[in-house]
Amino acid sequence: MTRVEKAAASISGFTLASRVLGLVRDVIMFRVLGASWVGGTFILAWTMPNLLRRLLGEGALSASFIPAYAAAADRDPAAARRLLAGVTGTLTMILAALTALVWVLCAALPPSWLGHAADAGASATASGTLLVQLTALLFPYVIAVCLVATYAGALNSLGVFGWPAALPVLLNVFWLAGLGVGAALASTAEGIARISGWFLLAAGVAQLATMMLLLAKRGAMTAPRFSTSDPAVRKVFVSMAPTVLGMSMLQLNTLLDQVLAYYLIAPGANSHIYVANRLLLFPHALTALALATAVFPQLAVLASRTALDDLGAKVDRALRMTLFLATPASAGLVLVAGDLLEVCFVGGAYTNEDAQLSAATTACLVGGLPFVGVAQLCARALYAIGDLRSPARIATILVPVNLALNLVLVLGLGLGVPGLALATSACAVAHAVVMWRALRRRCPIPALAPPWLARLGIATAVMSAAVAATRALLPADTTLERAVFALALPIGIGITVYGAVHWSLGTAEVTRFAQTRGRGRRR
Repeated sequence: MTRVEKAAASISGFTLASRVLGLVRDVIMFRVLGASWVGGTFILAWTMPNLLRRLLGEGALSASFIPAYAAAADRDPAAARRLLAGVTGTLTMILAALTALVWVLCAALPPSWLGHAADAGASATASGTLLVQLTALLFPYVIAVCLVATYAGALNSLGVFGWPAALPVLLNVFWLAGLGVGAALASTAEGIARISGWFLLAAGVAQLATMMLLLAKRGAMTAPRFSTSDPAVRKVFVSMAPTVLGMSMLQLNTLLDQVLAYYLIAPGANSHIYVANRLLLFPHALTALALATAVFPQLAVLASRTALDDLGAKVDRALRMTLFLATPASAGLVLVAGDLLEVCFVGGAYTNEDAQLSAATTACLVGGLPFVGVAQLCARALYAIGDLRSPARIATILVPVNLALNLVLVLGLGLGVPGLALATSACAVAHAVVMWRALRRRCPIPALAPPWLARLGIATAVMSAAVAATRALLPADTTLERAVFALALPIGIGITVYGAVHWSLGTAEVTRFAQTRGRGRRR
């Protein structure tokens, strides 16, 4: 394995633990709150700071900060520490001011303006009041988590990937604790949601303290300081403006889907968008996101050395690995989503009807998984070579297109929540294609060879047929039978068949991995 693939494997390992724990967390949350107006309101309030985490901390800021920090650390560690101090101090001031503004709006706006009457009997005032309370409680989380993402970018640039990837485990532990304490102490679903919010806020503080200790142990930690005069710091924040859109198409469209589901359909309808997005992020974080995170610092260093041929070769390899992993994951998840939701989620306040609607939404959303990975990789490569405008210009067009397509599919064709997910997937395909073409105009990257794409298609088709045949031939009436015969066994067979087909066809990604394992055993 290359250094990038080893780093991606480390990220994937910790991310897998986090995603499994997150799945447990979501199962418990939906069994407690259900796809109700309370659950939908809690998810919408959490989506706001979580979106800013993705837009700023893991998206725009990381895309602007990591190339600058990686280049500085490569030449002058003292300059890298000054840059880190200036960026974190300025970021803290900006986010503190934004949080204060949100608090003022929460105090000033009538709750009935923000709420929406629920089918289950809650008034617009009741849902609006809970939304205001949870937003005011949860929004300060964005300060801690964006600092965490910035410190994680610094550690990634120093070659440390495992611990930053492990931090979401801490968030899930706190979230689970909040649900447990809330269920024990609160007599209503609203009370459980409020208690869980306090635990999420505490999780942000714990994550931040952990990251600061990790950097301090490596001698790279420095106290944040507000700085607008430092040219390097100013350059990072100036370059953030176009990257906010360019790095975060999926997140912006997911927020749009959440808001439209909540207000156009019903409070609680956005719960199905949340479930679908969580199931999409499970394989995405283990495949495309892990690879893009691992390769980005190296792309930044290669770009700073103007080694565009090497950069192009590294992007090509990461792209093929992204498609190699994400394509079968997407196909497999479409096939098993219904049984996965019924086995894991159904119970308590979450019903079989809820699972069926969530499964349809998931199938529409995860079809775009490989294209999401390609677009994010291309965005990072463009930022590494200094092209900040192309991703922003593309996103500026596609976000309104997604909104228009949402309205056509939901209001025009009446497809409901799955229509929102379908629009997002369609825009993901367009995003990947346009971003790939923009990158190839700036960097010498070979086109994907038709024989390689044919092998990918054949292996995915054979795998899908094996999974579908296994599920059709084996009885799965009880919950245990579904878990074994409709999920575990078909997934295991699908992975085996996919790898075997690629092995027989001589796909480089499989043979290289096998050769690396063979050399490791000989040592």
